[in-house]
Amino acid sequence: MRIVSLLILMLVAAYPAVAEDAPSPAAKQFKALVDEYEQEGGARTFSKRFLALAEERSKDPAAADALLWVVKNVRGRSDTTKALELLKANHLGSKTLGPACADVAQSRSLAAEKLFRALLKKSPHTEVKAAACYYLAELLNGEAIVVDQLRAAPELAPRVLQYYGEDYGKHLAALDPEKLAKQREQVYETMLKSFPDVATQDATLGELSQTALFAIRHLSVGRVAPDIEGEDAFGNEFKLSDYRGKVVMLTFWGHW
Repeated sequence: MRIVSLLILMLVAAYPAVAEDAPSPAAKQFKALVDEYEQEGGARTFSKRFLALAEERSKDPAAADALLWVVKNVRGRSDTTKALELLKANHLGSKTLGPACADVAQSRSLAAEKLFRALLKKSPHTEVKAAACYYLAELLNGEAIVVDQLRAAPELAPRVLQYYGEDYGKHLAALDPEKLAKQREQVYETMLKSFPDVATQDATLGELSQTALFAIRHLSVGRVAPDIEGEDAFGNEFKLSDYRGKVVMLTFWGHW
């Protein structure tokens, strides 16, 4: 028994311990690129190298990290659009896309909307789907603001093209307000149905979607305002509907 035990100990000692989750070559290359960038700077220059890594190692999880680096550090550029397209093509199953949705939403690209819709449809992770739904709604809300501004002041169109880029700027200028409102409504309905209990810093997605749906359906430009009852400054009872057909300015204020 002593001899057998000694042989077992010798065999165990002969094999070095295997490190768990040893970084892949792609992960090492990604870290080396990040370290090099932090020393030298130049995000637009390094974005080409991160994209090259992602394309060369397209099946490795580090490729998604490389693409998300581009999305976060090089916003509003053709490299960003390419990174978003590669994420959509190769990494819809990645769990890292959930926390990254906030950066994706800031990319000022139609590719961001396409990625959110693809994640919402195909991601296997509920938390990623919920994040994609929330930030898709935020992206569409931002588009609605631009559309309203262009409708009120068409002379802003050149500035929109300059800020958002020609492709996305033309997309925004061509959006139909009614169709966009319907899209926003559909996204919030999905949020309310599928992710009502997911918590954010301010409220659950269910609560946020209910508030947003009420605003879209009743408080948008061109909608009939919900009726209001109260007292005027002289204590007289009134209803907003009493003034239908007239120009009315409402001011809400209070003391807490």
